[in-house]
Amino acid sequence: MSEPVVIDLNDLFPVKSSFQTVQEKLSHWDVSPYQDKPVQIRGCSPTWAHLMVAGKLFGAAASIDFLMDDAKGGIPIPVYRRPSKS
Repeated sequence: MSEPVVIDLNDLFPVKSSFQTVQEKLSHWDVSPYQDKPVQIRGCSPTWAHLMVAGKLFGAAASIDFLMDDAKGGIPIPVYRRPSKS
């Protein structure tokens, strides 16, 4: 598998964004650059924002991990793996 693409939520919307702001931003977010790629999501945003971004990536990304920051680059926590084609 190729190197993961890291998405920093702080680059998508401000840290203290409302649910409505995040929802609006994601409604226009093009996920095609992440098609068939492993993705890691990090950032200082509420858990619900991480889940909304992950939900938008389901079906596009090959895999999705949340990065838990331990000051060493983050520990990947698996969230989604596309099923293998039989």
